Amino acid sequence: MWPFKKKNPEQTPAFRIKMAEKIARHRLRYVSEREGDMDIVIGRDGGFNIRNGEFIVSADNHVIFRAKIEELEASELMSLEGAILTAPDLEHGGKMRTIIAYYVYYR
Repeated sequence: MWPFKKKNPEQTPAFRIKMAEKIARHRLRYVSEREGDMDIVIGRDGGFNIRNGEFIVSADNHVIFRAKIEELEASELMSLEGAILTAPDLEHGGKMRTIIAYYVYYR
């Protein structure tokens, strides 16, 4: 056994910044929020933005999710058609939220 624990690469600040920049390159088709075992659509037609160390998701001309990048857990769906974002949402008083953002598909 090693006396030191190795940090998962997904938990490093460099990985979180890289993933946020990768997701921010896409356009947004719609966003759903996971509540229990249900997904509810909370916005359509929008985009992502990175500003002052915060990851911002906007849809329907409103900011629907805003979180600090260093606290953001982001992973892409296996189909690469979207991403799952989990973090304390600054737009809703720091409540921990999980949203699924689906990208616009261009042919």
